[in-house]
Amino acid sequence: MASSSVYVRADTDRTTVVSPEIRAAAAVGERVTVEASEVVDAWTGASIDVITAATGTIRERRFETNAQVGYRGDLWAFALGLRHSFENDYGSLGGSLRLAADVFQRNTTLALVGFGSTDAVGRAGDPGFRRGVVQLGGRVSVTQVLTRSTLAELQWESVRLEGYQASPYRFVGVGGDGVCGGRAVFCLPEHVPDGRLRNAPSIRLRQALSTRASLGCDYRFYFDSWGLQSHTIEPDLAWLMGRSGTLSVSFRHHTQGRADFYRARYLGLDGSEGFFTRDRKLSTFSYHGVGLSYVHDLRLRDEGTVLQLGARAAFTRFHYLEFLGLERVSVLETTAYVALRFE
Repeated sequence: MASSSVYVRADTDRTTVVSPEIRAAAAVGERVTVEASEVVDAWTGASIDVITAATGTIRERRFETNAQVGYRGDLWAFALGLRHSFENDYGSLGGSLRLAADVFQRNTTLALVGFGSTDAVGRAGDPGFRRGVVQLGGRVSVTQVLTRSTLAELQWESVRLEGYQASPYRFVGVGGDGVCGGRAVFCLPEHVPDGRLRNAPSIRLRQALSTRASLGCDYRFYFDSWGLQSHTIEPDLAWLMGRSGTLSVSFRHHTQGRADFYRARYLGLDGSEGFFTRDRKLSTFSYHGVGLSYVHDLRLRDEGTVLQLGARAAFTRFHYLEFLGLERVSVLETTAYVALRFE
């Protein structure tokens, strides 16, 4: 299989992302598969975070390469993956290992995934700035056929991070109006804890409504050692359109509380355990969004080749309850996809 896609994201906070991707996968014999992909993220930002740091518009490009080899036995499978990404001020090298087994007459699938990465954080224009962060994590899941038309999956993911987790470009106003460049008494570099343990249990259900339609629902609970907690629920509905098309519609709702040390405004140098942040992802916020996607298969003259065309559009609305200078952001995302599948 060979595929190519282009993802575009734009929001009302003046950030834009354009991300093309190419991917190829092939079978080596009957049991081995190899896969590789290349992604480029072109990011342009002039958001509230950049403005309050007294800098202009930022443009970045990130390049990511992925490779994976997998083996499938009669009742078990494993896959080994490697990932490398780099940009002007950030580099990352990671890997993953997945083991899976079918049990109980193939009605149950047990899967275990381990992954890790080591990252190097820099700062543009400052060759002496270099920080590191290491990530180690795992994910365990159980997928169960409940009935002939119902499927369920339980999953738990845990990730441990150690090292520099702030942004070298983000500054925090202390005192006054709490905004750098405003009437803040101090303007300090962002400082957050070096250690973080993240946990995310989730459940997924899928129910066939007929031979041509199915209904799904995902729920995810997140909590970490910084005091963050969030809930995400995402129902979706899919229809088979004719012999070759699939139409899907989804809705997502997310709510999150703030980190223990986050403040909308830091009035002094104490009261937050010595940590300061202006990362809105650590504040109290919620979002809801809708998505629509369509995939169509075209069988070419060669009966063993299928051309697959796809498109997706999504709209999301973020509401920030305690972030100075920003109350809401609207996001539009689009994806165009084309693939050749050889059967």
